[in-house]
Amino acid sequence: MERALPLRKFRLLLIGTALCGTFCAQGLQAQDARGPGASLDTGASLDTGASLDTGAPVALKKEIPAGRPPSAPHSKTAEAYQLLESGNTAAALEKFEFALKENTADLSARLGQAMIFAEQQRHTDAFNAFDTIVDQHPRHAFAWNGRGLAAFNLENFDEALLSFEQATAEQPLNGFFYESLAWTLMCQGQFQEAAKSAKQATLMYHRNKESSAYPLLIAYFSYLETGDLRNAQTTLRYAAENKPLNQWPSPVVDYLQGTITQNALISYVTDTTQETEAHTYIGLKLRSEGQTDTARKHLSWVAQHGDPRVFEYTLARVLNLREGVALIHH
Repeated sequence: MERALPLRKFRLLLIGTALCGTFCAQGLQAQDARGPGASLDTGASLDTGASLDTGAPVALKKEIPAGRPPSAPHSKTAEAYQLLESGNTAAALEKFEFALKENTADLSARLGQAMIFAEQQRHTDAFNAFDTIVDQHPRHAFAWNGRGLAAFNLENFDEALLSFEQATAEQPLNGFFYESLAWTLMCQGQFQEAAKSAKQATLMYHRNKESSAYPLLIAYFSYLETGDLRNAQTTLRYAAENKPLNQWPSPVVDYLQGTITQNALISYVTDTTQETEAHTYIGLKLRSEGQTDTARKHLSWVAQHGDPRVFEYTLARVLNLREGVALIHH
Protein backbone atom coordinates (compact mmCIF):
# COMPACT_ATOMS: atom_id res chain seq x y z
CA MET A 1 0.00 0.00 0.00
CA GLU A 2 1.36 3.41 -0.91
CA ARG A 3 1.81 5.94 1.84
CA ALA A 4 -1.42 7.82 2.15
CA LEU A 5 -0.70 11.47 2.67
CA PRO A 6 -3.30 12.91 5.01
CA LEU A 7 -5.59 14.09 2.20
CA ARG A 8 -4.53 11.98 -0.78
CA LYS A 9 -6.67 9.10 0.41
CA PHE A 10 -9.43 11.44 1.42
CA ARG A 11 -9.62 13.02 -2.02
CA LEU A 12 -10.17 9.66 -3.71
CA LEU A 13 -12.83 8.69 -1.21
CA LEU A 14 -14.73 11.95 -1.55
CA ILE A 15 -14.65 11.93 -5.34
CA GLY A 16 -15.90 8.36 -5.26
CA THR A 17 -18.62 9.38 -2.83
CA ALA A 18 -19.83 12.13 -5.13
CA LEU A 19 -19.77 9.96 -8.23
CA CYS A 20 -21.80 7.24 -6.54
CA GLY A 21 -24.67 9.70 -6.53
CA THR A 22 -26.92 7.81 -4.16
CA PHE A 23 -24.89 8.94 -1.16
CA CYS A 24 -26.14 12.50 -0.99
CA ALA A 25 -29.70 11.64 -1.84
CA GLN A 26 -30.14 8.56 0.32
CA GLY A 27 -26.99 7.58 2.18
CA LEU A 28 -27.15 10.04 5.05
CA GLN A 29 -30.81 9.37 5.74
CA ALA A 30 -30.06 5.65 5.92
CA GLN A 31 -26.97 6.30 8.01
CA ASP A 32 -28.90 8.29 10.58
CA ALA A 33 -31.18 5.28 11.10
CA ARG A 34 -28.34 2.86 11.86
CA GLY A 35 -27.01 2.11 15.30
CA PRO A 36 -23.71 3.28 16.79
CA GLY A 37 -20.58 1.92 15.14
CA ALA A 38 -22.23 1.21 11.79
CA SER A 39 -19.93 1.72 8.82
CA LEU A 40 -20.59 4.55 6.41
CA ASP A 41 -22.30 3.06 3.37
CA THR A 42 -21.53 5.27 0.40
CA GLY A 43 -23.50 3.45 -2.21
CA ALA A 44 -21.83 0.04 -2.53
CA SER A 45 -19.04 0.15 -5.10
CA LEU A 46 -17.96 2.17 -8.09
CA ASP A 47 -17.42 0.83 -11.59
CA THR A 48 -13.78 0.52 -10.60
CA GLY A 49 -14.74 -2.37 -8.35
CA ALA A 50 -13.43 -0.74 -5.16
CA SER A 51 -15.71 -0.48 -2.17
CA LEU A 52 -15.59 2.77 -0.26
CA ASP A 53 -16.31 0.95 2.98
CA THR A 54 -12.77 -0.41 3.13
CA GLY A 55 -11.10 2.98 3.28
CA ALA A 56 -8.49 1.82 0.77
CA PRO A 57 -6.12 4.73 0.15
CA VAL A 58 -5.23 4.23 -3.49
CA ALA A 59 -7.62 1.60 -4.81
CA LEU A 60 -10.11 3.93 -6.48
CA LYS A 61 -9.31 5.01 -10.00
CA LYS A 62 -10.03 8.68 -10.54
CA GLU A 63 -12.33 8.40 -13.53
CA ILE A 64 -16.00 9.00 -14.17
CA PRO A 65 -17.89 5.78 -14.99
CA ALA A 66 -18.48 5.64 -18.71
CA GLY A 67 -21.97 5.78 -20.13
CA ARG A 68 -23.69 7.50 -17.23
CA PRO A 69 -23.11 10.99 -15.83
CA PRO A 70 -22.69 11.41 -12.10
CA SER A 71 -25.82 12.11 -10.16
CA ALA A 72 -25.62 15.18 -7.92
CA PRO A 73 -28.03 17.55 -6.20
CA HIS A 74 -26.85 20.45 -8.39
CA SER A 75 -25.53 20.46 -11.94
CA LYS A 76 -22.73 22.84 -10.93
CA THR A 77 -21.61 20.31 -8.35
CA ALA A 78 -21.44 17.55 -10.94
CA GLU A 79 -19.47 19.84 -13.26
CA ALA A 80 -17.16 20.74 -10.38
CA TYR A 81 -16.25 17.10 -9.74
CA GLN A 82 -15.57 16.60 -13.44
CA LEU A 83 -13.25 19.61 -13.35
CA LEU A 84 -11.58 18.25 -10.25
CA GLU A 85 -11.04 14.92 -11.99
CA SER A 86 -9.39 16.74 -14.89
CA GLY A 87 -7.08 18.63 -12.53
CA ASN A 88 -8.69 22.06 -12.86
CA THR A 89 -8.91 22.72 -9.13
CA ALA A 90 -9.48 26.49 -9.36
CA ALA A 91 -12.48 26.12 -11.67
CA ALA A 92 -13.83 23.25 -9.56
CA LEU A 93 -13.67 25.36 -6.40
CA GLU A 94 -15.46 28.20 -8.15
CA LYS A 95 -18.33 25.92 -9.16
CA PHE A 96 -18.53 24.30 -5.71
CA GLU A 97 -18.84 27.75 -4.16
CA PHE A 98 -21.45 28.79 -6.74
CA ALA A 99 -23.50 25.72 -5.85
CA LEU A 100 -23.18 26.51 -2.15
CA LYS A 101 -24.44 30.05 -2.70
CA GLU A 102 -27.62 28.59 -4.17
CA ASN A 103 -27.91 25.83 -1.58
CA THR A 104 -25.79 25.96 1.57
CA ALA A 105 -26.91 22.41 2.45
CA ASP A 106 -25.44 20.87 -0.73
CA LEU A 107 -23.35 18.14 0.89
CA SER A 108 -21.46 17.11 -2.27
CA ALA A 109 -20.44 20.71 -2.92
CA ARG A 110 -19.36 21.25 0.68
CA LEU A 111 -17.28 18.07 0.61
CA GLY A 112 -15.61 19.15 -2.62
CA GLN A 113 -14.90 22.60 -1.25
CA ALA A 114 -13.45 21.19 1.97
CA MET A 115 -11.29 18.73 0.09
CA ILE A 116 -9.81 21.45 -2.11
CA PHE A 117 -9.14 23.68 0.89
CA ALA A 118 -7.29 20.80 2.52
CA GLU A 119 -5.19 20.08 -0.57
CA GLN A 120 -4.34 23.77 -0.81
CA GLN A 121 -3.24 23.61 2.84
CA ARG A 122 -5.87 26.21 3.76
CA HIS A 123 -6.33 24.35 7.01
CA THR A 124 -8.55 26.86 8.80
CA ASP A 125 -10.92 27.00 5.83
CA ALA A 126 -10.87 23.20 5.59
CA PHE A 127 -11.64 22.84 9.28
CA ASN A 128 -14.57 25.25 9.02
CA ALA A 129 -15.97 23.47 5.95
CA PHE A 130 -15.76 20.02 7.53
CA ASP A 131 -17.13 21.45 10.77
CA THR A 132 -20.17 22.69 8.86
CA ILE A 133 -20.71 19.20 7.48
CA VAL A 134 -20.54 17.42 10.82
CA ASP A 135 -22.80 20.04 12.34
CA GLN A 136 -25.42 19.17 9.71
CA HIS A 137 -24.56 15.45 9.50
CA PRO A 138 -23.07 14.43 12.87
CA ARG A 139 -22.54 10.80 11.80
CA HIS A 140 -20.51 11.56 8.67
CA ALA A 141 -17.33 9.57 9.36
CA PHE A 142 -15.24 10.94 6.49
CA ALA A 143 -16.11 14.53 7.36
CA TRP A 144 -15.09 13.90 10.96
CA ASN A 145 -11.79 12.52 9.72
CA GLY A 146 -11.30 15.52 7.43
CA ARG A 147 -12.06 17.84 10.33
CA GLY A 148 -9.49 15.97 12.39
CA LEU A 149 -6.80 16.21 9.72
CA ALA A 150 -7.35 19.96 9.41
CA ALA A 151 -7.16 20.37 13.19
CA PHE A 152 -4.02 18.20 13.27
CA ASN A 153 -2.35 20.39 10.68
CA LEU A 154 -3.32 23.44 12.74
CA GLU A 155 -1.75 21.66 15.74
CA ASN A 156 -5.08 21.84 17.56
CA PHE A 157 -4.77 18.36 18.96
CA ASP A 158 -7.79 18.55 21.24
CA GLU A 159 -10.10 19.09 18.26
CA ALA A 160 -8.16 16.54 16.22
CA LEU A 161 -8.58 13.95 18.97
CA LEU A 162 -12.31 14.64 19.25
CA SER A 163 -12.72 14.35 15.48
CA PHE A 164 -10.78 11.12 15.06
CA GLU A 165 -12.59 9.52 17.98
CA GLN A 166 -15.87 10.38 16.28
CA ALA A 167 -14.61 9.02 12.96
CA THR A 168 -13.53 5.70 14.49
CA ALA A 169 -16.82 5.43 16.38
CA GLU A 170 -18.80 5.85 13.16
CA GLN A 171 -16.54 3.64 11.05
CA PRO A 172 -14.60 1.31 13.37
CA LEU A 173 -13.17 -0.81 10.56
CA ASN A 174 -11.14 1.97 8.95
CA GLY A 175 -7.43 1.57 9.64
CA PHE A 176 -6.52 5.05 8.47
CA PHE A 177 -8.86 6.62 11.03
CA TYR A 178 -7.12 4.73 13.83
CA GLU A 179 -3.71 5.65 12.44
CA SER A 180 -4.72 9.32 12.40
CA LEU A 181 -5.87 8.98 16.01
CA ALA A 182 -2.56 7.34 16.96
CA TRP A 183 -0.52 10.19 15.48
CA THR A 184 -2.59 12.69 17.46
CA LEU A 185 -2.17 10.80 20.72
CA MET A 186 1.57 10.62 20.09
CA CYS A 187 1.72 14.38 19.56
CA GLN A 188 -0.12 14.83 22.86
CA GLY A 189 2.37 12.62 24.65
CA GLN A 190 -0.24 9.93 25.36
CA PHE A 191 2.08 7.15 24.29
CA GLN A 192 0.26 4.19 25.84
CA GLU A 193 -2.97 5.19 24.11
CA ALA A 194 -1.07 5.89 20.89
CA ALA A 195 0.31 2.35 20.90
CA LYS A 196 -3.18 0.92 21.43
CA SER A 197 -4.64 2.94 18.57
CA ALA A 198 -1.72 2.03 16.31
CA LYS A 199 -2.26 -1.65 17.08
CA GLN A 200 -5.94 -1.25 16.20
CA ALA A 201 -4.98 0.47 12.94
CA THR A 202 -2.80 -2.51 11.99
CA LEU A 203 -5.63 -4.92 12.76
CA MET A 204 -8.11 -2.94 10.66
CA TYR A 205 -5.69 -2.60 7.75
CA HIS A 206 -5.21 -6.37 7.77
CA ARG A 207 -8.93 -6.98 8.04
CA ASN A 208 -9.41 -4.90 4.90
CA LYS A 209 -6.55 -6.74 3.16
CA GLU A 210 -4.32 -3.70 3.30
CA SER A 211 -0.93 -3.26 4.89
CA SER A 212 0.95 -0.31 6.30
CA ALA A 213 4.19 -0.13 8.26
CA TYR A 214 3.39 3.26 9.77
CA PRO A 215 1.17 2.14 12.66
CA LEU A 216 3.93 -0.28 13.63
CA LEU A 217 6.43 2.58 13.66
CA ILE A 218 4.07 4.60 15.85
CA ALA A 219 3.67 1.67 18.23
CA TYR A 220 7.41 0.98 18.32
CA PHE A 221 8.36 4.51 19.37
CA SER A 222 5.38 4.82 21.71
CA TYR A 223 6.51 1.68 23.53
CA LEU A 224 10.04 3.09 23.77
CA GLU A 225 8.66 6.30 25.26
CA THR A 226 6.86 4.32 27.96
CA GLY A 227 9.89 2.13 28.68
CA ASP A 228 8.19 -1.02 27.38
CA LEU A 229 11.24 -2.42 25.61
CA ARG A 230 9.80 -5.91 25.25
CA ASN A 231 6.78 -4.78 23.24
CA ALA A 232 8.94 -2.33 21.32
CA GLN A 233 11.27 -5.08 20.12
CA THR A 234 8.37 -7.42 19.36
CA THR A 235 6.76 -4.70 17.28
CA LEU A 236 9.98 -3.98 15.41
CA ARG A 237 10.48 -7.67 14.61
CA TYR A 238 6.94 -7.87 13.31
CA ALA A 239 7.53 -4.77 11.19
CA ALA A 240 10.67 -6.36 9.74
CA GLU A 241 8.83 -9.57 8.92
CA ASN A 242 6.03 -7.69 7.17
CA LYS A 243 7.84 -4.71 5.64
CA PRO A 244 7.11 -3.86 1.99
CA LEU A 245 9.67 -5.33 -0.37
CA ASN A 246 11.95 -2.91 -2.17
CA GLN A 247 9.86 0.13 -1.35
CA TRP A 248 9.56 2.85 1.23
CA PRO A 249 9.43 2.73 4.25
CA SER A 250 11.32 -0.57 4.28
CA PRO A 251 14.68 1.25 4.69
CA VAL A 252 13.31 2.91 7.84
CA VAL A 253 12.69 -0.50 9.39
CA ASP A 254 16.17 -1.64 8.35
CA TYR A 255 17.68 1.46 9.97
CA LEU A 256 15.80 0.89 13.21
CA GLN A 257 17.03 -2.70 13.27
CA GLY A 258 20.59 -1.50 12.82
CA THR A 259 21.22 -3.20 9.49
CA ILE A 260 21.84 0.10 7.66
CA THR A 261 23.26 3.45 8.79
CA GLN A 262 21.44 6.76 8.86
CA ASN A 263 23.42 7.88 5.82
CA ALA A 264 22.27 4.78 3.97
CA LEU A 265 18.69 5.52 4.99
CA ILE A 266 18.94 9.05 3.57
CA SER A 267 20.36 7.62 0.35
CA TYR A 268 17.07 5.78 -0.27
CA VAL A 269 15.05 9.01 -0.16
CA THR A 270 13.40 9.95 -3.45
CA ASP A 271 11.14 12.88 -2.51
CA THR A 272 10.47 15.48 0.16
CA THR A 273 7.93 13.35 2.02
CA GLN A 274 10.41 10.50 2.42
CA GLU A 275 13.15 12.95 3.40
CA THR A 276 10.86 14.35 6.09
CA GLU A 277 10.06 10.87 7.37
CA ALA A 278 13.70 9.76 7.33
CA HIS A 279 14.93 12.69 9.42
CA THR A 280 12.02 12.29 11.82
CA TYR A 281 12.71 8.59 12.42
CA ILE A 282 16.44 9.22 12.77
CA GLY A 283 15.64 11.89 15.34
CA LEU A 284 13.26 9.61 17.21
CA LYS A 285 15.80 6.78 17.32
CA LEU A 286 18.57 9.05 18.57
CA ARG A 287 16.17 10.53 21.10
CA SER A 288 15.31 7.07 22.43
CA GLU A 289 19.04 6.37 22.81
CA GLY A 290 19.59 9.52 24.86
CA GLN A 291 21.45 11.38 22.09
CA THR A 292 19.23 14.41 22.52
CA ASP A 293 21.49 17.03 20.94
CA THR A 294 21.98 15.05 17.74
CA ALA A 295 18.32 14.07 17.68
CA ARG A 296 17.33 17.73 17.97
CA LYS A 297 19.28 18.58 14.81
CA HIS A 298 17.20 16.16 12.76
CA LEU A 299 13.89 17.16 14.34
CA SER A 300 14.76 20.84 13.91
CA TRP A 301 15.52 20.24 10.25
CA VAL A 302 12.08 18.68 9.79
CA ALA A 303 10.39 21.50 11.69
CA GLN A 304 12.06 24.09 9.45
CA HIS A 305 12.33 22.35 6.08
CA GLY A 306 10.07 19.29 6.18
CA ASP A 307 7.11 18.50 3.97
CA PRO A 308 3.91 19.38 5.89
CA ARG A 309 1.85 16.81 3.98
CA VAL A 310 2.96 13.95 6.20
CA PHE A 311 2.14 13.31 9.85
CA GLU A 312 5.82 13.10 10.81
CA TYR A 313 6.29 16.79 10.05
CA THR A 314 3.86 17.84 12.77
CA LEU A 315 5.19 15.29 15.22
CA ALA A 316 8.74 16.59 14.72
CA ARG A 317 7.54 20.17 15.21
CA VAL A 318 5.81 19.25 18.46
CA LEU A 319 8.80 17.32 19.82
CA ASN A 320 11.21 20.04 18.76
CA LEU A 321 9.11 22.70 20.48
CA ARG A 322 8.72 20.54 23.58
CA GLU A 323 12.49 19.98 23.80
CA GLY A 324 13.09 23.69 23.34
CA VAL A 325 10.73 24.59 26.18
CA ALA A 326 12.37 21.98 28.40
CA LEU A 327 15.80 23.48 27.73
CA ILE A 328 14.55 26.95 28.61
CA HIS A 329 13.10 25.78 31.91
CA HIS A 330 16.23 23.74 32.64
